[in-house]
Amino acid sequence: MSWSQVQQPEDLYDQMTILVGSAIRMLGGEAGVFVVSNEAFDPQSSAEYTSYNFESASLNQFVAALQNWSQPTPAHPAIVEVMPADLVTSLGLCYDEFENGYTPFERCSLFLHDHAGLLGTLHYARRTGTPLIFNADAEHSAMPGLFVTYLSAALRSALKAQSLQKEQRRLATIFQQSAEGILTVDTALRIIDFNPAMEHLTGWRESDVLGRFYHEVLRPKDRQGNELGLIGSPILQAFAGQMVVNREMVIVARDGNRFDVAVTASCVRTATGEPMSGILTIRDVTSEHEQEEQRSTFISVISHELQTPIAIIKGYASTLARTDSSLAPDVLRPRLQAIEEEADRLNKLVGNLLYASRIQAGGLQMEIAPLDLEVLIDGVARRLRARSPGFQITLDIPPNLPAVMGDRDRIEEVLQNLLDNAVKYSPKRRELKIDCRATGEEVIVSVSDAGMGISLREQERIFDRFHRVEDRLTRSRPGAGLGLYICRAIIEAHGGKIWVQSTLHEGSTFSFSLPREERAQLPMVVF
Repeated sequence: MSWSQVQQPEDLYDQMTILVGSAIRMLGGEAGVFVVSNEAFDPQSSAEYTSYNFESASLNQFVAALQNWSQPTPAHPAIVEVMPADLVTSLGLCYDEFENGYTPFERCSLFLHDHAGLLGTLHYARRTGTPLIFNADAEHSAMPGLFVTYLSAALRSALKAQSLQKEQRRLATIFQQSAEGILTVDTALRIIDFNPAMEHLTGWRESDVLGRFYHEVLRPKDRQGNELGLIGSPILQAFAGQMVVNREMVIVARDGNRFDVAVTASCVRTATGEPMSGILTIRDVTSEHEQEEQRSTFISVISHELQTPIAIIKGYASTLARTDSSLAPDVLRPRLQAIEEEADRLNKLVGNLLYASRIQAGGLQMEIAPLDLEVLIDGVARRLRARSPGFQITLDIPPNLPAVMGDRDRIEEVLQNLLDNAVKYSPKRRELKIDCRATGEEVIVSVSDAGMGISLREQERIFDRFHRVEDRLTRSRPGAGLGLYICRAIIEAHGGKIWVQSTLHEGSTFSFSLPREERAQLPMVVF
């Protein structure tokens, strides 16, 4: 039976209630409770009760009264005591009215144990004068030993069944809620369990794969993409007694997507050591591999980006430091300017790295205030025209553009980054456009260029940290792949969104939204 089909244990608790109730009636009782011994089953758990013919409030009262009463022991296994009249009344037990008063009730307690040890205590209330099956004196007890033996055996069996069902439910919960994929197979390698994490990872539903050969469902491959035959099957290796822990391979989902996974295989054996079933635990490590690739990319990109300005600065500094040369001012000035530019480049790179670290650490702070985007955009565009006089910059800003809520310096940094990218990646058609439009709740700013464009595949990852477009022309441009990542972090910290629309070899439009200072007043419509 699959773990997803684990039965609920209500029937076992009903069985326990019937068993306790039948015993109490056979002993002449009208209501009672069986208290399970913690020592016998679970010393860490609270006391468990199985009641008969008690409402919940009456049960709590009866159990509370038991705390103050004497308890049976192995030396005195049966105790009979008269119950106080007020307790009998509060418990709702019935009275028979006679001329001389009411028939009282008595509390009987019976110590239950078997060959395996202590079971618990059976407490019940009975009318005084009901013929007793046992006497209070253990030495002259008339209770048939066979009744106690059968009752104890039946209770032991029911309690063990309950304990096993609790354990089964606990394991089923682990199986169902595990973040890692788990599947089990029989000795013929047919799937008998398939948890929700496996469904999410592979796209297969459990009902579709039960009974199928697991190899044809997962279609495992090695890291190089070669098919893994049965000889390399981790389940068969576990059946053979080998240890398989975090073995990396590739599995193919139902839709054909491939995932890098780490597989741990184990074997469940019979008492004689024969394989009974196999368990595969599958962990998706695709994101871990991506992070490793990011780290290696970071090292290569940063080392390259650092080496270039350092080499230029060192070269010019060495030339200027020579004592055997005297440079004219017109020759000296461009070399000093180059040193200054490369130092600025280094400063910007280090600043972006620190910025990215703060974002990762959740330390990005904003000073949010009403912001006039038109003034900000005019200033950024004016500086860009001064730096890149050959670029044609067009502004399309509607009159009365509403103010937004933002950090002026941060939003200026976003605009500057998007404009720098537009200039950098538009080597032929040197024109760009900045336009704004307002909606009911936000203002959208777009920066459009007529550059090289971005493929659909790259658009999905272009805002990721350290990601750079895989293109020969792009790779020749300086950069560490942090600019758009920082832009996204800034815009999202403002409660906005940033996105790109692009056509390869035709151009790109980067857009971001910011919340308005005041929402637009929508017209009232009366029906």
